[in-house]
Amino acid sequence: MVGAGMQGYSSGVTYYQLNSSTSSVPAATASAGPFVDGFYGVAGTMEFLIWRLQVTVSGGSTAWTSDLSGLISQFKLVVNGDILYDWNCGIAPDNNNANAGRFGYFINQIGGRVLQVPAATGSTSQDIWMAIPVGAVLSGGTPRFEVTTSFYQADLLSGTSTGATGTSTFWARFNPNTQRSTRVVSATSFQHGANLTEQVVARVPSIPGGFTLEMISIQNASDTDDNYGADGIRVLALSQFSMPISMQRWASNELGNGVMFMNPADATAQTYASSVPGILNVPLYGLSAGDLTMMVSNGAGADTRLYHPVLTAPLRGVGEPTPRQTVAAIGNTQKSIVARTEGSN
Repeated sequence: MVGAGMQGYSSGVTYYQLNSSTSSVPAATASAGPFVDGFYGVAGTMEFLIWRLQVTVSGGSTAWTSDLSGLISQFKLVVNGDILYDWNCGIAPDNNNANAGRFGYFINQIGGRVLQVPAATGSTSQDIWMAIPVGAVLSGGTPRFEVTTSFYQADLLSGTSTGATGTSTFWARFNPNTQRSTRVVSATSFQHGANLTEQVVARVPSIPGGFTLEMISIQNASDTDDNYGADGIRVLALSQFSMPISMQRWASNELGNGVMFMNPADATAQTYASSVPGILNVPLYGLSAGDLTMMVSNGAGADTRLYHPVLTAPLRGVGEPTPRQTVAAIGNTQKSIVARTEGSN
Protein backbone atom coordinates (compact mmCIF):
# COMPACT_ATOMS: atom_id res chain seq x y z
CA MET A 1 0.00 0.00 0.00
CA VAL A 2 1.73 3.15 -1.21
CA GLY A 3 1.39 6.87 -1.25
CA ALA A 4 -0.93 9.79 -0.78
CA GLY A 5 -4.66 9.65 -0.58
CA MET A 6 -4.85 6.43 1.44
CA GLN A 7 -6.62 6.56 4.77
CA GLY A 8 -4.14 6.04 7.62
CA TYR A 9 -6.55 6.06 10.58
CA SER A 10 -7.06 2.69 12.26
CA SER A 11 -7.84 1.16 15.64
CA GLY A 12 -4.59 -0.81 15.74
CA VAL A 13 -1.18 -1.29 14.16
CA THR A 14 -0.97 -0.82 10.40
CA TYR A 15 1.94 -0.55 7.98
CA TYR A 16 2.20 1.64 4.88
CA GLN A 17 4.89 1.95 2.24
CA LEU A 18 5.42 5.68 1.86
CA ASN A 19 7.68 5.86 -1.20
CA SER A 20 8.96 3.80 -4.06
CA SER A 21 12.56 2.63 -3.77
CA THR A 22 15.15 5.27 -4.65
CA SER A 23 18.80 4.94 -5.55
CA SER A 24 20.12 6.76 -2.48
CA VAL A 25 22.97 4.51 -1.40
CA PRO A 26 26.51 4.80 -0.03
CA ALA A 27 29.15 4.98 -2.74
CA ALA A 28 31.98 2.48 -2.89
CA THR A 29 34.97 4.78 -3.20
CA ALA A 30 33.79 8.13 -1.81
CA SER A 31 31.31 9.48 0.67
CA ALA A 32 27.85 10.03 -0.82
CA GLY A 33 25.16 12.57 -0.26
CA PRO A 34 23.33 14.40 0.92
CA PHE A 35 20.38 12.65 -0.71
CA VAL A 36 16.92 14.16 -0.26
CA ASP A 37 13.91 11.87 -0.54
CA GLY A 38 10.61 13.77 -0.63
CA PHE A 39 7.23 12.05 -0.60
CA TYR A 40 3.68 12.33 0.72
CA GLY A 41 2.32 10.23 3.56
CA VAL A 42 -1.10 9.37 4.94
CA ALA A 43 -3.18 10.56 7.89
CA GLY A 44 -2.96 8.80 11.25
CA THR A 45 -0.71 8.38 14.29
CA MET A 46 2.75 7.45 13.04
CA GLU A 47 4.71 5.52 15.66
CA PHE A 48 7.76 4.61 13.54
CA LEU A 49 9.30 5.71 10.29
CA ILE A 50 10.81 2.49 8.95
CA TRP A 51 13.83 2.84 6.70
CA ARG A 52 14.97 -0.08 4.56
CA LEU A 53 18.50 0.22 3.13
CA GLN A 54 19.79 -2.34 0.64
CA VAL A 55 23.38 -2.22 -0.61
CA THR A 56 25.11 -4.43 -3.17
CA VAL A 57 28.80 -4.37 -4.02
CA SER A 58 30.38 -6.04 -7.02
CA GLY A 59 33.90 -7.28 -7.63
CA GLY A 60 36.86 -7.39 -5.30
CA SER A 61 36.69 -8.70 -1.76
CA THR A 62 33.29 -8.30 -0.09
CA ALA A 63 34.50 -9.02 3.42
CA TRP A 64 31.69 -7.29 5.34
CA THR A 65 32.63 -6.75 8.99
CA SER A 66 29.72 -4.81 10.53
CA ASP A 67 26.14 -3.68 9.99
CA LEU A 68 25.08 -1.13 7.38
CA SER A 69 24.04 1.48 9.95
CA GLY A 70 27.74 2.24 10.42
CA LEU A 71 27.75 3.88 6.99
CA ILE A 72 25.11 6.49 7.88
CA SER A 73 26.66 9.90 8.47
CA GLN A 74 23.48 12.02 8.49
CA PHE A 75 19.77 11.49 9.05
CA LYS A 76 17.37 14.42 9.03
CA LEU A 77 13.60 14.03 9.08
CA VAL A 78 11.23 16.90 8.32
CA VAL A 79 7.45 16.40 8.35
CA ASN A 80 5.20 19.25 7.22
CA GLY A 81 8.07 21.67 7.71
CA ASP A 82 8.85 20.57 11.30
CA ILE A 83 12.31 19.13 11.98
CA LEU A 84 11.75 15.95 13.99
CA TYR A 85 15.25 14.43 13.71
CA ASP A 86 18.58 16.13 13.01
CA TRP A 87 21.22 13.46 13.68
CA ASN A 88 24.83 13.52 12.55
CA CYS A 89 27.59 10.96 13.06
CA GLY A 90 30.79 12.27 14.57
CA ILE A 91 33.31 10.40 12.42
CA ALA A 92 33.61 7.63 9.84
CA PRO A 93 34.05 4.09 11.23
CA ASP A 94 37.47 2.49 11.21
CA ASN A 95 38.18 0.29 8.23
CA ASN A 96 37.00 -3.29 8.69
CA ASN A 97 35.75 -2.63 12.24
CA ALA A 98 33.43 -5.17 13.87
CA ASN A 99 31.47 -2.77 16.11
CA ALA A 100 27.80 -1.89 15.86
CA GLY A 101 27.08 1.11 13.65
CA ARG A 102 26.55 4.35 15.54
CA PHE A 103 23.15 5.10 14.01
CA GLY A 104 21.85 1.60 14.74
CA TYR A 105 23.17 1.78 18.30
CA PHE A 106 21.53 5.17 18.82
CA ILE A 107 18.13 4.16 17.46
CA ASN A 108 18.02 0.87 19.38
CA GLN A 109 18.87 2.73 22.61
CA ILE A 110 15.93 5.12 22.30
CA GLY A 111 13.27 2.48 21.71
CA GLY A 112 13.62 1.91 17.97
CA ARG A 113 14.44 -1.36 16.29
CA VAL A 114 17.38 -1.74 13.91
CA LEU A 115 17.74 -5.26 12.53
CA GLN A 116 19.83 -6.40 9.60
CA VAL A 117 19.04 -9.57 7.68
CA PRO A 118 21.87 -11.98 8.62
CA ALA A 119 24.21 -12.52 5.68
CA ALA A 120 27.65 -14.06 5.44
CA THR A 121 30.73 -11.87 5.35
CA GLY A 122 31.34 -12.78 1.70
CA SER A 123 27.84 -11.85 0.55
CA THR A 124 27.65 -9.19 -2.13
CA SER A 125 24.40 -7.72 -0.77
CA GLN A 126 23.15 -6.55 2.63
CA ASP A 127 19.63 -5.60 3.77
CA ILE A 128 18.83 -3.61 6.95
CA TRP A 129 15.53 -2.39 8.48
CA MET A 130 15.58 0.61 10.83
CA ALA A 131 12.41 1.52 12.79
CA ILE A 132 12.89 5.12 13.95
CA PRO A 133 10.56 6.23 16.79
CA VAL A 134 8.69 9.40 15.84
CA GLY A 135 5.26 9.64 17.47
CA ALA A 136 3.33 12.17 15.40
CA VAL A 137 -0.35 12.69 14.64
CA LEU A 138 -0.58 13.35 10.92
CA SER A 139 -3.81 15.02 9.85
CA GLY A 140 -5.15 17.72 7.59
CA GLY A 141 -4.64 16.42 4.08
CA THR A 142 -1.54 14.57 2.92
CA PRO A 143 1.53 15.14 5.12
CA ARG A 144 4.81 15.89 3.37
CA PHE A 145 8.04 14.08 4.28
CA GLU A 146 11.54 15.32 3.49
CA VAL A 147 14.31 12.90 4.49
CA THR A 148 17.97 13.90 4.10
CA THR A 149 20.61 11.17 4.33
CA SER A 150 24.37 10.99 3.79
CA PHE A 151 26.75 8.04 3.88
CA TYR A 152 30.36 7.08 4.37
CA GLN A 153 32.07 5.05 1.68
CA ALA A 154 30.88 1.44 1.51
CA ASP A 155 34.36 -0.10 1.39
CA LEU A 156 34.90 0.89 5.04
CA LEU A 157 32.75 -2.13 5.95
CA SER A 158 33.31 -4.37 2.96
CA GLY A 159 36.96 -4.17 2.00
CA THR A 160 36.05 -3.45 -1.62
CA SER A 161 36.79 -0.46 -3.82
CA THR A 162 34.43 -1.32 -6.66
CA GLY A 163 30.95 -0.14 -7.50
CA ALA A 164 27.98 -0.13 -5.14
CA THR A 165 24.30 -0.09 -5.99
CA GLY A 166 21.22 -0.24 -3.86
CA THR A 167 17.96 1.29 -2.78
CA SER A 168 16.44 3.31 0.04
CA THR A 169 12.78 2.69 0.91
CA PHE A 170 10.58 4.24 3.60
CA TRP A 171 7.61 2.67 5.37
CA ALA A 172 5.56 3.83 8.36
CA ARG A 173 3.96 2.01 11.25
CA PHE A 174 0.75 3.67 12.38
CA ASN A 175 -0.43 2.96 15.93
CA PRO A 176 -3.11 4.99 17.78
CA ASN A 177 -1.73 3.62 21.07
CA THR A 178 1.53 5.55 20.66
CA GLN A 179 2.03 7.44 23.94
CA ARG A 180 5.02 9.70 23.30
CA SER A 181 6.40 11.95 20.57
CA THR A 182 10.17 11.75 20.03
CA ARG A 183 12.46 14.54 18.85
CA VAL A 184 16.22 14.49 18.24
CA VAL A 185 17.49 18.07 18.04
CA SER A 186 20.70 19.38 16.50
CA ALA A 187 23.87 18.52 18.39
CA THR A 188 25.96 20.94 20.42
CA SER A 189 29.65 20.56 19.58
CA PHE A 190 32.38 21.06 22.19
CA GLN A 191 36.16 21.08 21.81
CA HIS A 192 37.72 19.34 24.80
CA GLY A 193 41.29 19.93 25.95
CA ALA A 194 43.61 17.10 26.94
CA ASN A 195 43.43 15.87 30.54
CA LEU A 196 40.78 18.41 31.53
CA THR A 197 37.39 18.29 33.21
CA GLU A 198 35.25 20.95 31.57
CA GLN A 199 31.71 22.29 31.82
CA VAL A 200 29.61 21.46 28.77
CA VAL A 201 26.20 23.02 28.13
CA ALA A 202 24.13 21.14 25.55
CA ARG A 203 21.64 23.58 24.07
CA VAL A 204 18.01 22.48 24.06
CA PRO A 205 15.51 24.65 22.15
CA SER A 206 12.14 25.57 23.59
CA ILE A 207 9.59 23.20 22.03
CA PRO A 208 5.90 23.56 22.96
CA GLY A 209 3.93 20.49 23.96
CA GLY A 210 5.38 19.32 27.28
CA PHE A 211 8.67 17.86 26.04
CA THR A 212 11.11 16.41 28.57
CA LEU A 213 14.73 15.31 28.23
CA GLU A 214 15.10 11.54 28.10
CA MET A 215 18.69 11.03 26.97
CA ILE A 216 21.84 12.82 25.85
CA SER A 217 23.79 11.00 23.14
CA ILE A 218 27.50 11.84 23.19
CA GLN A 219 29.80 11.11 20.26
CA ASN A 220 33.54 11.52 19.85
CA ALA A 221 33.89 13.41 16.56
CA SER A 222 37.69 13.30 16.51
CA ASP A 223 38.28 9.56 16.83
CA THR A 224 36.42 6.28 17.13
CA ASP A 225 37.47 5.67 20.74
CA ASP A 226 36.06 7.05 24.03
CA ASN A 227 39.04 9.00 25.44
CA TYR A 228 37.26 9.99 28.64
CA GLY A 229 39.18 10.83 31.79
CA ALA A 230 38.93 8.96 35.08
CA ASP A 231 36.18 11.26 36.41
CA GLY A 232 33.79 10.36 33.61
CA ILE A 233 30.63 12.46 33.30
CA ARG A 234 28.51 14.32 35.82
CA VAL A 235 25.04 15.52 34.82
CA LEU A 236 24.54 18.35 37.31
CA ALA A 237 20.76 17.94 37.44
CA LEU A 238 21.02 14.26 38.39
CA SER A 239 23.98 13.83 40.73
CA GLN A 240 26.50 15.53 42.99
CA PHE A 241 29.13 13.09 41.82
CA SER A 242 30.78 12.20 38.53
CA MET A 243 30.06 8.72 37.21
CA PRO A 244 32.77 6.65 35.52
CA ILE A 245 32.03 5.75 31.91
CA SER A 246 31.66 2.07 32.79
CA MET A 247 28.99 3.06 35.32
CA GLN A 248 27.21 5.13 32.67
CA ARG A 249 27.15 2.00 30.49
CA TRP A 250 25.86 0.01 33.43
CA ALA A 251 23.07 2.57 33.96
CA SER A 252 21.93 2.26 30.34
CA ASN A 253 22.35 -1.55 30.51
CA GLU A 254 24.91 -1.63 27.73
CA LEU A 255 27.06 -3.81 29.99
CA GLY A 256 24.28 -6.39 30.02
CA ASN A 257 24.98 -7.07 26.34
CA GLY A 258 22.55 -4.26 25.60
CA VAL A 259 24.05 -3.45 22.19
CA MET A 260 22.59 -5.46 19.30
CA PHE A 261 23.77 -5.52 15.68
CA MET A 262 24.47 -7.84 12.78
CA ASN A 263 28.04 -9.10 12.61
CA PRO A 264 28.58 -10.88 9.26
CA ALA A 265 31.00 -13.25 11.01
CA ASP A 266 27.82 -14.85 12.40
CA ALA A 267 25.55 -15.20 9.39
CA THR A 268 22.61 -16.73 11.28
CA ALA A 269 21.71 -14.30 14.08
CA GLN A 270 22.12 -10.82 15.54
CA THR A 271 25.21 -10.20 17.68
CA TYR A 272 25.32 -8.63 21.16
CA ALA A 273 28.02 -6.41 22.65
CA SER A 274 28.57 -4.35 25.80
CA SER A 275 29.60 -1.04 24.19
CA VAL A 276 30.29 0.90 21.01
CA PRO A 277 33.56 2.85 21.37
CA GLY A 278 33.16 6.55 20.73
CA ILE A 279 29.41 6.88 21.37
CA LEU A 280 27.55 6.87 24.69
CA ASN A 281 23.85 7.37 25.45
CA VAL A 282 23.22 8.75 28.95
CA PRO A 283 19.63 8.37 30.32
CA LEU A 284 18.15 11.53 31.88
CA TYR A 285 14.88 10.19 33.34
CA GLY A 286 12.53 12.83 31.96
CA LEU A 287 14.31 16.00 33.06
CA SER A 288 12.46 19.24 32.44
CA ALA A 289 13.41 20.46 28.98
CA GLY A 290 16.12 23.10 29.01
CA ASP A 291 19.83 23.52 28.45
CA LEU A 292 21.68 20.57 29.99
CA THR A 293 24.85 21.24 32.00
CA MET A 294 27.47 18.52 32.45
CA MET A 295 31.00 18.17 33.75
CA VAL A 296 32.94 16.00 31.30
CA SER A 297 36.39 14.57 31.98
CA ASN A 298 38.55 14.19 28.89
CA GLY A 299 41.57 11.92 28.53
CA ALA A 300 44.91 12.37 26.84
CA GLY A 301 44.70 14.36 23.62
CA ALA A 302 42.20 17.00 22.56
CA ASP A 303 38.80 15.86 21.27
CA THR A 304 35.65 17.31 19.77
CA ARG A 305 32.38 15.76 20.89
CA LEU A 306 28.80 16.08 19.69
CA TYR A 307 25.97 16.23 22.25
CA HIS A 308 22.58 15.20 20.82
CA PRO A 309 19.56 15.77 23.14
CA VAL A 310 16.63 13.33 22.83
CA LEU A 311 13.23 14.65 23.94
CA THR A 312 9.75 13.17 24.23
CA ALA A 313 6.28 14.54 24.97
CA PRO A 314 2.87 13.04 25.73
CA LEU A 315 0.84 12.13 22.66
CA ARG A 316 -2.77 11.18 22.17
CA GLY A 317 -3.15 9.03 19.10
CA VAL A 318 -6.15 9.06 16.78
CA GLY A 319 -8.00 6.06 15.41
CA GLU A 320 -11.29 4.70 14.18
CA PRO A 321 -13.51 2.64 16.50
CA THR A 322 -13.72 -0.34 14.14
CA PRO A 323 -12.32 -2.82 13.28
CA ARG A 324 -10.52 -3.17 16.61
CA GLN A 325 -7.43 -5.20 17.46
CA THR A 326 -7.68 -6.97 20.81
CA VAL A 327 -4.04 -6.44 21.84
CA ALA A 328 -2.57 -2.92 22.02
CA ALA A 329 1.06 -2.34 21.01
CA ILE A 330 2.10 0.55 23.25
CA GLY A 331 4.55 3.01 21.72
CA ASN A 332 6.48 4.92 24.40
CA THR A 333 10.09 6.05 23.89
CA GLN A 334 10.37 7.35 27.47
CA LYS A 335 9.32 3.97 28.86
CA SER A 336 11.74 2.14 26.57
CA ILE A 337 14.70 4.28 27.68
CA VAL A 338 13.90 3.95 31.40
CA ALA A 339 13.31 0.19 31.02
CA ARG A 340 16.92 -0.15 29.84
CA THR A 341 18.16 1.41 33.08
CA GLU A 342 16.30 -1.35 34.92
CA GLY A 343 18.15 -4.08 33.06
CA SER A 344 15.70 -4.74 30.22
CA ASN A 345 17.14 -4.84 26.71
